[in-house]
Amino acid sequence: MTDISEAPKVEDLVSPVSKTGQMVEVIASNGIRRTLDSSIVTAYNFRQPGFLSQKDTSQLAALHQKFAADLSARLATYLRMDVVISRTSVSCSSMTFRAFCDAIATPTHLTVFQIEGLEGAGVLDLRPLTSVALANRLLGGKGIAPEGDRSPTEIEVALLDEIVGMVLKEWCSLFERSAGKRPSIVGHESSCRFLQIASDDTSFFVFKADISVGTLKEVIQIGVPFSLMDGLTHETGIAGKAAPEIKQKPLHWRSPYAMIEVPITAGWDVREITLAEAAALTVGDLIHLPQELIDQTKLSVSETEEFYGTIGVEEGRLAVHLNERILKE
Repeated sequence: MTDISEAPKVEDLVSPVSKTGQMVEVIASNGIRRTLDSSIVTAYNFRQPGFLSQKDTSQLAALHQKFAADLSARLATYLRMDVVISRTSVSCSSMTFRAFCDAIATPTHLTVFQIEGLEGAGVLDLRPLTSVALANRLLGGKGIAPEGDRSPTEIEVALLDEIVGMVLKEWCSLFERSAGKRPSIVGHESSCRFLQIASDDTSFFVFKADISVGTLKEVIQIGVPFSLMDGLTHETGIAGKAAPEIKQKPLHWRSPYAMIEVPITAGWDVREITLAEAAALTVGDLIHLPQELIDQTKLSVSETEEFYGTIGVEEGRLAVHLNERILKE
């Protein structure tokens, strides 16, 4: 008789197809060494892990949606023209400094800033057309960018610093720990190639949103290293403000309640049967129940399931020992 080898696993039937032409060996969480395409393998620096969980990211996104609405109103009032930062386009994420730089289009207008007393420097990215349009409005124009993509001049940059300072001050006010700390502009760049504020693998927090200046629609984003972000959020939480302590009022028993009768019932979820099985039941039939149902007794108070318990006999009377409260969704 011919020996039949063990059936191959699904993983063995699918040969890896390289997208980049370079295969690398990795060790999975179960300790098995595998060969994968390098394009799907992401490097991770354990010395600088991201501190933002999914919950933190969601809280920051909600906080920055309010920031977008407040800043839109402030800029529109200051410039006396339509300036809208879309709340629905707000996104907050964490990435490396290199990934942040690669995502920025060139040319652009970058403002490098620091916050008093905090470590690290951040970047505010405002595209050239938006920058020129804002500078045009500050000079008395209609806030319309000229045709062609050009960087703002030195005079326009000096005018823009006033608006950038307003944006950064509004952003810092989101966090309670930044009270009394002033943002300061330390430089300008037209490309990320010249930025030397962090190493490539430094973890960055990035806020990004769509901005409309008149009929012009572009993107505004702020990127800061986690060292600076931690200085704004540490000890007071991501939202920047500690949750106020809620004092509960003491409960007082009212004597009339003592005479109100409340029905209590105990039961089990046995099993489901078909309609045919139910119709076939007759007097004298036995329904076998599993032994573990004794510890799964559900106690209902006024037709509301409240506790799991164990049923038994206490001093000749049927009793239920309460084990845990039933959690309601």
